Amino acid sequence: MKWWTNCHVRHDFLEKDINLFHMKKRIFKLLIVLSSALLLIILMAFTNNWKDLAHLIKNAKWYWLAAGFSCMVVYWTLDAVILHSLAQTMTEQQPLKDSIRVTMIGQFFNAITPMAGAGQPVQVYVMAKDGIKTGHAASIIIIKTVLHQFVIVIYAIAAYLFKGGEFYTQIPEFYYFFLLGILVNMAFLVFYLLFLFNRQAAKKVLLFVFNLLRKFKFIKKVDKVEKKLESELNSFSEGAEIIQRNWRIIPYLVIAQFLQFSFIFAIPYFIQLAMEPQSVSMVNILAAQSMITLISMLVPTPGATGGIEGLSYMFYGLFFSKAFIIPAILVFRILTYYTAVIFGGLFALYAPEKPLQREP
Repeated sequence: MKWWTNCHVRHDFLEKDINLFHMKKRIFKLLIVLSSALLLIILMAFTNNWKDLAHLIKNAKWYWLAAGFSCMVVYWTLDAVILHSLAQTMTEQQPLKDSIRVTMIGQFFNAITPMAGAGQPVQVYVMAKDGIKTGHAASIIIIKTVLHQFVIVIYAIAAYLFKGGEFYTQIPEFYYFFLLGILVNMAFLVFYLLFLFNRQAAKKVLLFVFNLLRKFKFIKKVDKVEKKLESELNSFSEGAEIIQRNWRIIPYLVIAQFLQFSFIFAIPYFIQLAMEPQSVSMVNILAAQSMITLISMLVPTPGATGGIEGLSYMFYGLFFSKAFIIPAILVFRILTYYTAVIFGGLFALYAPEKPLQREP
């Protein structure tokens, strides 16, 4: 009896240790998410921008900030439309509300994990729980990612052709950043294309995804999952073939992806209209923000924290008055990053698939 009591006590202590470990991990992730705001607050403290921030809050034209937030809502909506269109093409009858939920859950996990690493696996998991074949779900997410990477690269190249010289005169390191960003994003694009057209590559990546899902506690017994790998790989290949047969939808999705990025890239334009009497060309804002997005993908922190702030400080100096640069970056991060964390987190919290409950 004493032996059983001791074992029971040890089990309780072990469970408490595990819960404490999980709590520490959640706190650590929360601190990482908040570090972006903390970084900007520290910068404002050292650059005496508090008065400028107070002036902004008092005198900002809030309807322009509302327009900026509306751009973010359109960005999420177009993301859901692209996902939904791919699902419909796969003959998967996924309701639009489910596509919206999958999109927002992906936004949340992209924001809180390094290199947006958990967003795609979690989206595959949620879609599979909703009844979509895992292979089809993986095909949808991979093809969507290819479109995402392709449009970013094309957008940045166009910005470079039209505004590269102007950026270089103000930012001497611009060419190095641009070249590195293009090379890394092209490497990812080639990888995803190889995955779509090479069965063995697909098999290896699916194994990686399953192991990643196990790491995030979405799958407990990988061995059982691996037994289903071959059938899921067949459904993945089937999904890729369906898209190839329906290739005419791709140009429309590329246009939607261009519009999606254009809306989020335009947000600094509305921030400036809210803060300063003068306004810069929308084209210049779109070009600069596309460069920030391209290069910030090299930053491994959740939400590219630190990288986006530093890059924005360099590029926003071309358009904003010096006193308003840091407040403008803070507002941009609130409208784009923290709204994704808050609203995406609410979708994840109340999702019937309960992805948060399986996260360590």
